[in-house]
Amino acid sequence: MQAEEVRPSEGGSQVREGYRGRWEVHEAERAAAAADSRRLSNLRAATFLAAGAAMVAWDILSGAAATAALAIAGILMTVFVVQVVRHRRVRRTERWAGALAAVAHEGLLRCDRRWADLDAALPAAERAFPEPAPDHPYARDLDVTGKASLARLLGPVTSHRGRDILASWLLGPGPAGSAVRRRLAVRELAPLEELRAAYTAHGRLEGPDALRGFGVFLAWAEDEPWFLERPWLVWSARVLPVLLLVTVLADLFAGAGPWWLLPALGQVEIFRRASPAAAASFGRAELGAAPARSLLPQVRLLDTTEWADPHLRSIRTRLGEGEDAAHRHLERVVRLLDTAESRRNLFYASLAPVLLLDVHLGVALDRWRRAHGAAVRDWVDAAGEWEAVSALAVLTHDHPDWTFPAEHPQTGDRLVARALGHPLLPPERCVRNDVEVGPPGTFLLVTGSNMSGKSTLLRAIGLNAVLAAAGGPVCAAAFSAPPVRVWTSMRIDDSLAEGVSLFMAELLRIRSVVDAALAADPEGRPVLYLLDEMLHGTNTAERRVAARGIIRHLLGAGAIGAVSTHDLTLAESRALHEAASPVHFREEIASGRGPDERARITFDYRLRPGIATTRNALKLLEAVGLGALSAEPDDLPTEGAR
Repeated sequence: MQAEEVRPSEGGSQVREGYRGRWEVHEAERAAAAADSRRLSNLRAATFLAAGAAMVAWDILSGAAATAALAIAGILMTVFVVQVVRHRRVRRTERWAGALAAVAHEGLLRCDRRWADLDAALPAAERAFPEPAPDHPYARDLDVTGKASLARLLGPVTSHRGRDILASWLLGPGPAGSAVRRRLAVRELAPLEELRAAYTAHGRLEGPDALRGFGVFLAWAEDEPWFLERPWLVWSARVLPVLLLVTVLADLFAGAGPWWLLPALGQVEIFRRASPAAAASFGRAELGAAPARSLLPQVRLLDTTEWADPHLRSIRTRLGEGEDAAHRHLERVVRLLDTAESRRNLFYASLAPVLLLDVHLGVALDRWRRAHGAAVRDWVDAAGEWEAVSALAVLTHDHPDWTFPAEHPQTGDRLVARALGHPLLPPERCVRNDVEVGPPGTFLLVTGSNMSGKSTLLRAIGLNAVLAAAGGPVCAAAFSAPPVRVWTSMRIDDSLAEGVSLFMAELLRIRSVVDAALAADPEGRPVLYLLDEMLHGTNTAERRVAARGIIRHLLGAGAIGAVSTHDLTLAESRALHEAASPVHFREEIASGRGPDERARITFDYRLRPGIATTRNALKLLEAVGLGALSAEPDDLPTEGAR
């Protein structure tokens, strides 16, 4: 086993500088637009007041002076309208530049692993990630979700559906070949940072409302049309307003009498019947207005890009092309939804009973969802899948010194990695090691003292296996592994509510690992188990016997994996001695220096072959100031016992 400390590469530094440069440029654009916005806001107020003063002058003055005042008022109101239009454009520019600046800033925080700052910088709606079940095979142990997690290290995902798809990739292996297909798409997307940033910015411009109501909107789009199922209502809405207008004109100009009362009464009945259904249908549809407006520019952006990768091309095909492109249909429904949201203004409300506008709007929306409603879910799925691939592409872009797993591993029965590191560690602190796990019938036995890096190594193996299965890059110089099912036992808690002790909780967890290894997998994937300090809730003698039995079960099931332990005699039995591949970490202990005279312990986190030969528990007690009270002389282990 070899180890190497990989310092931040020149490419990694360029990535950071790229993020910093884009952040500064877009932030400057945002600040300039914000200054223009404040200036225009003041000008609008001044122009409006001046126009009001001109109108007062017109009312007071007479003759040519009054005419001039009225003309000035008209000019000022025209200028005011122009200012309003200009102000809207400036505010759009400010929001757009701010969104791009935020994307670049978050990239910088990801590269630096500044988890707390990243959590604060993300929009509140994007902080939530689908939480795995408490008994998930590895999510909690490997930090797949949470503030300082693999999910946060990936690129931004603005949609609920995108996060669901990405979570499914991170929380379980997909069908055979799916990871390889995604890798090709990830490779193509990785260098397109401007496209990815624009896609994210579009998804955020509508704010929190863009992430609410999509489920209701989908249900509305897929529901049966209400108005089109009542042709008599549709025809009545077309005919009655015309009859009303004709009879009113006839009464006013020809003295035909109040025949307009008949169509008016008919309209009242139509309005009474249609209004409740319209309110319910429009209310559900309106919840999707913001998500639809957010999705529209995103799918339009994808429609303007040509892809070489078959997987990306298939996503674009699902989003339609030409006149049948999804963004064209979304443009139509967004206009209709904007009208539905305008039903509350005075102009619409006054004309709706006379012209039966709700019926006409309902018919237009029903026609749209009858023609395209069934396709909306696939559009959302396709856009979400593209965004999930984009999140993995961001990881590739941010770490140019990472690699992709070998597509056709020569060592198909084992995991072999060169310069493997923990993905969540800052690059400048990540010490990488060569690791080999497997083949079946063997296991990696990791020993070493406290804090030396055993648990970190196991998590590095697990997280990189998860990334490989998801289709992303891995934190390694080279990586080869068969498709595996990852199972871990690392962070175990007791439960007073369920009456489960720490030992029993860990025993049940390990039993689930063994059961998974024994269970047949449809894809033929072996279990990759990672067991950290097994059964530490019981005494040493029983722990050793139980741990040996568990490992024998896993070896017999054909699983591959790694076990970390402080028990240096764990593999001394004949069966395990032949199956174990022992590696260890070590530390260096320096004599006390400084005013406190405490021992100083340093770790290099380098993996070495063989069983560990050092211990440091008592030295750690001394390092924190408890050494003098930690043990009586008779309690200390003899040299032979060590």
